[in-house]
Amino acid sequence: MALVFKESNHISEEIKALPCFVNHLCEVERVTGGESHACFKVTLSKNDGEVCYFVKSFSGHQETAKAEVSVNLLAAEAGLAPAIIYYSPLWLVCEFIYGDSLAKFTAEKMSLSSNEKIRIAMHLMVKAHQLKHPQHHRVLHIEKLLSNQVTNTQTTELQRRFLRETIKKIIPLQRPNNNVVLCHGDVNYENIRLSDSFNKEYLLENSWLVDYECSFLAEVEYDIAMFIAVNTLSIKEVNAVIEQYTRFSNRRIDNKKVHAYLACCYLINGLWYVEAASEHNETQKLINMAREQLVLFDQLALIKQKVASFF
Repeated sequence: MALVFKESNHISEEIKALPCFVNHLCEVERVTGGESHACFKVTLSKNDGEVCYFVKSFSGHQETAKAEVSVNLLAAEAGLAPAIIYYSPLWLVCEFIYGDSLAKFTAEKMSLSSNEKIRIAMHLMVKAHQLKHPQHHRVLHIEKLLSNQVTNTQTTELQRRFLRETIKKIIPLQRPNNNVVLCHGDVNYENIRLSDSFNKEYLLENSWLVDYECSFLAEVEYDIAMFIAVNTLSIKEVNAVIEQYTRFSNRRIDNKKVHAYLACCYLINGLWYVEAASEHNETQKLINMAREQLVLFDQLALIKQKVASFF
């Protein structure tokens, strides 16, 4: 389970004032692990015992909150995500999953092979792609996304010029919007939750996909590529990921397009970590993560100049 610690009185009182907690005795603890949103575990005391809830703050993220809630509601209804108890423009309250992320669960409780972890992830990804997307949901425009990142990240003019030239060289041709699905956009092992009742013998049961902040309408190959990038899988594992995906879906996957999106995803993640490092306490950790993504981009050998050497 993610680490928790006592939260400040100000935030605690805000959470306790939510309609689902008001007039109840509850304890608020901060959940660590996420780099973008503040998340909390709320333990509510009742006559017959205690009930725990997961609470996510949308403070500073109101632009994406509505889309995130819409997809979360669909995922919860399909049994893909934990049940939602309450939501507003500032808060999301969900059922608390007693267990760990796939990343921590594997490290601490039992040995799962890379292929088993990929299988769990692809099973959940296919289920997400089968959801009927909300009306007017965001459509991924990969070049615009990357260009905005270059503009928003604290970089020099030389770095920005180099990055813009690089982006033009690697952007894949995106098919028309009628070929898109609802992509989660961040299927990393931290966003896959396994309950305490998870059993290796029943690999595809008792697991949930959470955190729909990065969801887009996009090509399947983008979600697959982002999964490979954000989990720092090796290029040798690309075929294994595609094979596992097609075990659960009859959709044909374009291997070349996965590789094309992979280059974009390394840049997206690298630039995101660079930006987060300037706003986050764990600066060195984020800088190391940024460099890891940029080195992986360089290993694709798509351009002569090494991107990692610029950061």
